[in-house]
Amino acid sequence: MNNHFAPAPAVRNFLFDLGNVILDIDIPGTINRLRSFLRPGISEEPFHYALEEYECGKISTDIFINSLLKLSTHRTQALDVMLAWNGMLIGIPPQRLEMLERLRRNFQVYLLSNTNELHIDWLHQYMEKTYGIPDFEGRFFDNAFYSFRMGDRKPNASIFQLVIDTAGIRPESTLFLDDLPDNIQVARELGFQTLLVNPADDITTLLGNKGYV
Repeated sequence: MNNHFAPAPAVRNFLFDLGNVILDIDIPGTINRLRSFLRPGISEEPFHYALEEYECGKISTDIFINSLLKLSTHRTQALDVMLAWNGMLIGIPPQRLEMLERLRRNFQVYLLSNTNELHIDWLHQYMEKTYGIPDFEGRFFDNAFYSFRMGDRKPNASIFQLVIDTAGIRPESTLFLDDLPDNIQVARELGFQTLLVNPADDITTLLGNKGYV
């Protein structure tokens, strides 16, 4: 009886999550700031529903902000909500951008993110202001897949299938990197090689230790 496991196929593609993998973010800080706007005793369920709808591109930025304002005290303004929402985003260390450029010399590199219009607008402005790079997606990825443009979100298997079909990649030769176990689990079930990223770990070091960069 042969008890040896077959080695995993060689990695030819990388599929990165954005937040807490490439981009440093502070979700708890933003949630706490948004909660501070809510009227006493009000349910947070409509907020989470609005967030999912916004991430899937089913509602506009204006409707998303107004949905939060309806839950908030009369003192809360649209600008307060926008600043709190974008306050989640911290930045991208330069070594991660260098890592992506090195990876692209030998691999296909893709991005798959649950995100929204406000955050991507912020990211584009940040990249141009901080690094002088006006084309974040084109510079660092072969293709970038954003939930609000695709009408779908992780951990739905359907969004992974859209990536597979659009990019023409094979899951078994693709390494998917994400910080959320639910997303990793679905990707693994679809045949992807996976790496669960602890936000406390530096992705550049992790991939360097595995010999990819």
